[in-house]
Amino acid sequence: MTTLVNLGRAFAYSAARVLPKTHTVVLRGFPSFEDNLIAIYSALAARSIDRVVWVVEEPSEKPPIRLREGTRLVTKGSYLDFYYSITAKYLFLTHGHFLLSTPPNQVSVNLWHGIPFKKIGRSMGRKGRSDTFIVATSEFTREIFSQSFGMSKDSIFVTGQARTDRFLTASKDEIWTLAFPGLPVPKKIFLWLPTYRDTTFLGGQVDGAVFANPFNCSDFSETAFNKVLKDNDAVCLLKPHPMAVPKGQSDLSNLRFIDEKWLQQRRLSLYQLLGVADCLISDISSVIADFMLLKRPIILLFEDIEAYEKKRGFSFNPITDFLPASVSRDFKEFSSELKLVLAGEDSNAARREELTRLFFEHPAGDAAERILDRTLGDTE
Repeated sequence: MTTLVNLGRAFAYSAARVLPKTHTVVLRGFPSFEDNLIAIYSALAARSIDRVVWVVEEPSEKPPIRLREGTRLVTKGSYLDFYYSITAKYLFLTHGHFLLSTPPNQVSVNLWHGIPFKKIGRSMGRKGRSDTFIVATSEFTREIFSQSFGMSKDSIFVTGQARTDRFLTASKDEIWTLAFPGLPVPKKIFLWLPTYRDTTFLGGQVDGAVFANPFNCSDFSETAFNKVLKDNDAVCLLKPHPMAVPKGQSDLSNLRFIDEKWLQQRRLSLYQLLGVADCLISDISSVIADFMLLKRPIILLFEDIEAYEKKRGFSFNPITDFLPASVSRDFKEFSSELKLVLAGEDSNAARREELTRLFFEHPAGDAAERILDRTLGDTE
């Protein structure tokens, strides 16, 4: 099987190298309408491009934005996915591609999907990539991407992540009305974005410990959490990682579970929702770095931090020096941090400010424009 895959990739690369290129942009990622891709698509409106091809997981998927004339949706793994991948001049990717190397007549931009707190790519013993450019957020993260993908720092540009453009301009009233029409905006909105532990992707890889609930906490009490939220006119929206094995969960009055389908039905993207959150709850998801740009509290619940380090590993060590908050290890510690945030306290503001300077050279937005200036600037 591996031999056939390698032969297929070699054939695709050879075809891409010799075929003439059309003035077409391919957007390819996971989930299909990941915010990095949406931000790039929006910025392309003012650029001279003949066609945009958006690769989707399922033909029935509906984008959370209005598509312009000249945009085509094609199914991942289809003939058209292959055709446009080898004939388009520009590829924008968030999760790699079957073309591991970029031929000289094509431009491949590795947007990735966040700052890698956890090990990725070559740091895990996997193959690297040879894209034209990789997007980074600072000199510090530029070094990490270079090590992870095996690419020279000369091909890694500090532009910022395009997806953060999406949350910097989000309107709380507007987004909440789309999410929950008819319901008043609560006093506080919590968004919980845990990363996966066990997954059916990546050959069934397991990182850290496996939990029976989506909170990744062995003694978590949904009813107690919901009561605290209700008593404080707060709502928590928990979105499991799209690669996580479903754990089975049901909504409570102030605790709601959402997914990609939920977002699509409301014509919302994750980073729009993130932009209206008063507090982020997570563990080691890369979103904890992005959220620092909003200068709002972050709660970290990471019971299996030691097991996770042994199985997956971290890009920064010791990891706790690079996290925007102290780490809660159980429900009791989590509850204490939650009550502080509900009381309006933010003891980690100075810590986040220091880390923001380390992680972000461009904290004020316009990342998508910088990426397109670098990619298309000399060819428009």
